[in-house]
Amino acid sequence: MADYMKKIWLIDGTAVLYRSYFAFIKRPLINSKGENTSAIHGTINSILKLIDKFKPEYAAVSFDLKGPTFRHKMSFDYKANRPPMPEDLVSQIEPVKKFYELAGIPEFSVPEYEADDVLATLAEKFKSEYEIVIYSGDKDFNQLTDERITLFNPSEEKFVSSQEVIDKYGVRPDQFIDYLSITGDSADNIPGVKGIGSKGASSLLQQFGSLDNIYENIDKIKPGLQKKLESSKENAFLSRKLAEIIKNVPLENIDINRLKFDESGLMNVTELTARYELTRLDKRLRDKYKAFENEVTDLFADFSDETTETTENETLKFNALLITEEEDFRKLISEAEEREVIAVDTETTSVDPVSAEIVGISIAFDAENAYYISLGHKLEKNLCPEKVVSELNRVLDGKIFVGHNIKYDLIVLEKYGFNCRPHFFDTMIASYLTEPQHIRHSLDYCAENIFNYKMQSIEELIGKGKSQITFDEVSQEKALFYAAEDAYVAYRIYEPLKKLLTDADLDNLFYDIEIPLIETLKSMETTGVYLDREYLRKVSLQAEKRINELIAEIYEITGEKFNINSTKQLGKVLFESMNLPVIKKTKTGYSTDMSVLEKLSEDYPIARKLREYRMLSKLMSTYILALPKLINPRTGKIHSSFNQTIASTGRLSSSNPNLQNIPVRSEIGKKIREAFTACDDEHVLLAADYSQIELRLFAVMSGNEDLCSSFRKKSDIHSQTAGLIFDKPIEEVTADDRRRAKVINFGIMYGMGSVSLSKELNISRKEAKSFIDNYFSAFPAILEFIDNLKQKARNKGFAETMFGRKLYLFEMFGGSKRSQADAERIAVNMPIQGSAADLIKTAMNQIHDKIKDNPDINMLIQVHDELVFEVKKDCLDEAKNLIRSVMEDVLPDRYKGIIPLVVDIGEGHNWLEAH
Repeated sequence: MADYMKKIWLIDGTAVLYRSYFAFIKRPLINSKGENTSAIHGTINSILKLIDKFKPEYAAVSFDLKGPTFRHKMSFDYKANRPPMPEDLVSQIEPVKKFYELAGIPEFSVPEYEADDVLATLAEKFKSEYEIVIYSGDKDFNQLTDERITLFNPSEEKFVSSQEVIDKYGVRPDQFIDYLSITGDSADNIPGVKGIGSKGASSLLQQFGSLDNIYENIDKIKPGLQKKLESSKENAFLSRKLAEIIKNVPLENIDINRLKFDESGLMNVTELTARYELTRLDKRLRDKYKAFENEVTDLFADFSDETTETTENETLKFNALLITEEEDFRKLISEAEEREVIAVDTETTSVDPVSAEIVGISIAFDAENAYYISLGHKLEKNLCPEKVVSELNRVLDGKIFVGHNIKYDLIVLEKYGFNCRPHFFDTMIASYLTEPQHIRHSLDYCAENIFNYKMQSIEELIGKGKSQITFDEVSQEKALFYAAEDAYVAYRIYEPLKKLLTDADLDNLFYDIEIPLIETLKSMETTGVYLDREYLRKVSLQAEKRINELIAEIYEITGEKFNINSTKQLGKVLFESMNLPVIKKTKTGYSTDMSVLEKLSEDYPIARKLREYRMLSKLMSTYILALPKLINPRTGKIHSSFNQTIASTGRLSSSNPNLQNIPVRSEIGKKIREAFTACDDEHVLLAADYSQIELRLFAVMSGNEDLCSSFRKKSDIHSQTAGLIFDKPIEEVTADDRRRAKVINFGIMYGMGSVSLSKELNISRKEAKSFIDNYFSAFPAILEFIDNLKQKARNKGFAETMFGRKLYLFEMFGGSKRSQADAERIAVNMPIQGSAADLIKTAMNQIHDKIKDNPDINMLIQVHDELVFEVKKDCLDEAKNLIRSVMEDVLPDRYKGIIPLVVDIGEGHNWLEAH
């Protein structure tokens, strides 16, 4: 495009509307009138960003109108798979259109035509004299790109030119309609040619140029593709008609002057932002045009994932008060006694709660003040920690104790006598449940997400790196605001998070499973597990010897010495010096990751050596050498931290050390497990492991009677599956048949398709597809169950476990074909994997309640479907019976009795023997 030409921005109003609505699907924006304003807020915010960044001189918008289009006359099934527009989105269409009107952006929408067609018509009319930018993430617009027309994808915030279409799809923009006529489009229910995907379509078009030429030369095409093309010929040409965006929509009054945009028109938008209580946007607009100052920011004004700006800390104002005198503390306690909701936070000397010493406690219980009680600042006056905690026991008992990562605070406080029974509300867990796909759930994130409030950084007080000090070395004066702010923010985010939990129907999951789990995990972490340091030292010598042997063998095979840990040097040796086949490349050169080495291992000994070298080196650094350093000098044990707010499916994870990544199948991995031992000869470790829990839940939730019957009869589920899908009596099923059936059983549950299955079983895609088809023929109820899970996720916007845990799947509503396919796989797998996670958490809580007063039985470790206990030998039978009875009886009532849950229990002096 010529730089001198003026740009016309053509906005796909429907796409922006949907994108804005679903950006807030996990926590919709609701004003005081109970109106959903997500799409209104998101649309205005998006267009303001466009205006601020690109200063458009000309602009127009188009919407799809209600009712059928000319494409529906061609195909009754066109877009028939799409769920109806949500009612609370329908109600936002007119306000959104009003925004464009007030802003001075003209709307062009025509009955029986889609917005795509209208925008294409406008683009065609003006492109000879203007640059055209189409503001949309809809891939259908790729067919319009040329030297005068580009796209702008707001989700990715990037321009898409005709060259980028070629680079991404392997076809020219003028071939893109034919590309869609072959691949189809599931989002619009365009059928395409069944069995030919994106690679096949681009390859055919590169060879023959067009759909017409493909069919004219069909005898030159491989028989397999030829058959698919012939059987879908009618659909292919229908798909081309459906996919083509037309450029001759009858439009009136489209003089260029009507499209001229004047930014001052945005002053009028405050009429809309005020009406719908979009306070932050209202303030932004009024400030921009100097209309007014000091508008109060709305509580829910900044939930948008699109907003990246930060403002002055005007949204939260409070007084931070330091408590160092007994009299002031008594007054604080007297006032706190009258309150029902109290936020508490601790400041300590370490991020490890087991070894941390308390420095101070902050408290907040109203919107005006927060208090910091100094307990351990060096060279300054402090109150006695034990006395302060004793008073807190009395005040907090029976009250609502609000905190962020309460487990940490409880571990610290209990060392100073904390033992009361409040009702806990953990804001970190609440944030995680309402936003499980988000990586961060820190207090800083919650403050910014809910209040657009920027918190003070800890690094401002203690520094970084080698110069970092501990909190007890920070002066009270400097510590005051930071510490008080923690409790104050936790108190202020309590109400909005509490409402979000209720609105999302997550109260039962939060109060019945996750909150009780705090006490369970706290007990496990403080108990800790013994590690045989001397045994691990011997393992390290063996591993080191083997690593040195591998280095020598690698040098001998390659014929040269080089840095094995340098991927760049290794790539040159493997693929240039040794001429091994290149599997894949990265931006910086040859890829030598484990997947590449695994493929090369079948034919090249060097790859097998490198895989073993990497595995051993990783275990040495991560476990063998690192574990002894994690032993607490006071307790002599390792105290792993179990994390509730990491995995989006609800699974627990662990850190310091990560116990879940120890490879149990390798010999060295087994030796690492062997280092975890009982505390003495009077105790043993007991491991209780659910048998095939996810497959059992899959059977229960799908309602497939064949699978359920197999579990009730205690049949070999994989052999039975093999017999059904390979059509042979069960007594004729071979070990290889069973192995394949096992992969298929789990693969179907995890959403595996023919491509992945063919790689897993090392068979052709055709054979893999046949296996999957046979599986669904044998188990039709499972196919229906999987389809229902996908459809529910599309309709609701989330996948859900049997306990009500939700995972929001925004990719179901847009993005690339691959991201939508990934979302569909998650929609199938998450309800199963998440239910298993919720199930074992429920079991852990019930077991904890039964053993918490019994010092002879202690729960130590949780790894996926396994629980590890330390048990005194003379109560081993009691422990086994108790653990088994609880773990096998935790299904929700509506699922009980359908199949049995089975728990395998082992025992031994160390973890390996017990497993």
